[in-house]
Amino acid sequence: MLLNSYEGFDYMDYSRYSMSTKDWGIVFIKSMAATVIIAYLFYDSPIVVIAFPAVFAYCAKLCRQEGVRRQKEKLNEEFMNVLKVLSSNMLAGYSVENAWQEAEKEMELMYGNDSLMLSEIREMNRQIKMNQTFEAVLSEFAHRSGLEDIVNFSDIFSFAKRSGGRFVDIIESTTYRMWTKYDTNRQIEVAVSAKRLEQKTMNYIPIFLLAFLKLSSRDYMSALYGNLIGVIFMSTCLLAYAGAIKLAKKFLQVGIGI
Repeated sequence: MLLNSYEGFDYMDYSRYSMSTKDWGIVFIKSMAATVIIAYLFYDSPIVVIAFPAVFAYCAKLCRQEGVRRQKEKLNEEFMNVLKVLSSNMLAGYSVENAWQEAEKEMELMYGNDSLMLSEIREMNRQIKMNQTFEAVLSEFAHRSGLEDIVNFSDIFSFAKRSGGRFVDIIESTTYRMWTKYDTNRQIEVAVSAKRLEQKTMNYIPIFLLAFLKLSSRDYMSALYGNLIGVIFMSTCLLAYAGAIKLAKKFLQVGIGI
């Protein structure tokens, strides 16, 4: 998602995600499947299909949220690698501006052109050559990224630059602490990945059970359809089911400071 454009560079708003044609296709299929399942299993009425636009809008919202999450995770990973290169270059005696220029080369070798940070670094280097301060361009990018780690590094960098003293040591220790936090988050992500897979599997069990009962015990299930009490009961079950899925997802969510 582009925020604005300036002299050929498109500033990206990382809090938004522009859905591709593939994304729209997946959302359509998922929305249609969910609508049919709800109509058949929970209400046994084709009339419920009229709710498809609402289901489609909700699925599109979830897709955008997931896209933003993946986008920020990718940006965060790339920024952490940039920090490592920046710190190493500064320890080798480079000025921060020259170290950032070297980071551009390293990122190009590491990720190629398929990199969010590479385009940002190129634009920041261009602005630095036009006499913009590194602190200013870093601060602008940090707040646009919406990532806590990048904002914190920008604030620490500005403070260290103004205070003088052991500037390189401050940046090195800050980079080390941020990498420690990043590695810890990655380890937690690996630890909960199996649980997340279990949770996704468990999400489908109530649907399979309901489908089994509906197909094998039609007379037993018929009391739940075609009457007001049944509609209220099944609607309550549907809301409870959706709430349980959302709650389970919250429990297993590992944040990156979004």
